[in-house]
Amino acid sequence: MIVEFVVEFGGEPQDVTVTASGVADVATLRELVRAVAADERYRAGLLLLYELSSLDMSHVSDRELEQVTATVMERDWISQPRAVAIVVAGKTVEVARIAIAHLGGSSSGRRLFTSRDDAVAWLATMRA
Repeated sequence: MIVEFVVEFGGEPQDVTVTASGVADVATLRELVRAVAADERYRAGLLLLYELSSLDMSHVSDRELEQVTATVMERDWISQPRAVAIVVAGKTVEVARIAIAHLGGSSSGRRLFTSRDDAVAWLATMRA
């Protein structure tokens, strides 16, 4: 499956913006997580904005989602972000909700949004 993603460091209020589009599979989602963590600027305590409203994750099975969240947990073990806002749309909303549940729900510091403006506003409150 084809997923294109861009990782940008810097921004306000977020420290990192990840924008992804296409039809996702487990391999590309894991690659995305690893690409963010592999950047020398990545460190604990960052505010992350995942703009996934153009990403279709509806074909990712529950078992595959567990593999992706395991990769996220490995990254978080080393460098836990302060907060993660995830912007999603369509069928990806439910998949993302399940992923956050695998990661510990609201205690994971992650929150879903269907509006980028709302996600950015929430991250601004987390900056304080």
